[in-house]
Amino acid sequence: MRGEFRKLMLMALGVGFLGLTAHALFGEKAGEDKAAAAKKDVEIVAAETDAESAVEKEVESKLLKLTTLEDAFLKAVRTRNALQRYVVQERNALPGLEEEEAKKAAQERIEAARKRLRALSIAMDVVFGVGQRRDYDYDPVKSTVYLKVGTVEDAFTRAIRTRDALRDFVVKNQALKEAEKDEEKKTEIEARLGNATRQYQTIVAALQLVYGVTPQRNYLYNPTNSTLYLRVSEAELEKLKADLQKLQDERAAKEESAEKEAAAKKE
Repeated sequence: MRGEFRKLMLMALGVGFLGLTAHALFGEKAGEDKAAAAKKDVEIVAAETDAESAVEKEVESKLLKLTTLEDAFLKAVRTRNALQRYVVQERNALPGLEEEEAKKAAQERIEAARKRLRALSIAMDVVFGVGQRRDYDYDPVKSTVYLKVGTVEDAFTRAIRTRDALRDFVVKNQALKEAEKDEEKKTEIEARLGNATRQYQTIVAALQLVYGVTPQRNYLYNPTNSTLYLRVSEAELEKLKADLQKLQDERAAKEESAEKEAAAKKE
């Protein structure tokens, strides 16, 4: 995950190109069926019963619920707001620290939080702003104009569609580059390839940060309940269950130990 944060930080300047790329690659196809947006690693099913039957029939392809799209969005918003408050609070407390070591530690915490905040802000801008749509709503009661980016499903499928198109563009131009003999044309292809690769890496990192989705894993999205599932093998699912039980046991043991210490202090 730290590697993805670095990618987001290093390629923030490439985010602005995503809207242009999406328009150039999709053109009038932007309004096609949302199911066409998810391919290869993200599969869309028609109904919840289909997802349930997949769990029963596919012994080596279990479905592990990751998140709903709404929960992922709300979590990102809450985390961003919490980081903003934390940075402000730490900055305000900094002048009151007398020891240099304490000041240094506080400054390091502030910088770490600022990096996380920048990474998350970029990721949210990429995921929910892909396509650079500019539709607005006006609230006459508050005299406020709101920018519309669509539903949480619109944002997710649009980001997946853009990522997949960029991936295909990179693969196609890599083949063209290898086959091209003319050095001048090859240089032009390399420029396009480098730009598209940076954009692809940026949106991949953004999707991982917001939804936990990576190109290395396979997923299933159920639009009926707006839920994203991770496809796992039966062995992996059992291991995850065992790991979860271990964490729960360790937490229970710590709580029990803390209760005993508190009781001993009272005595």
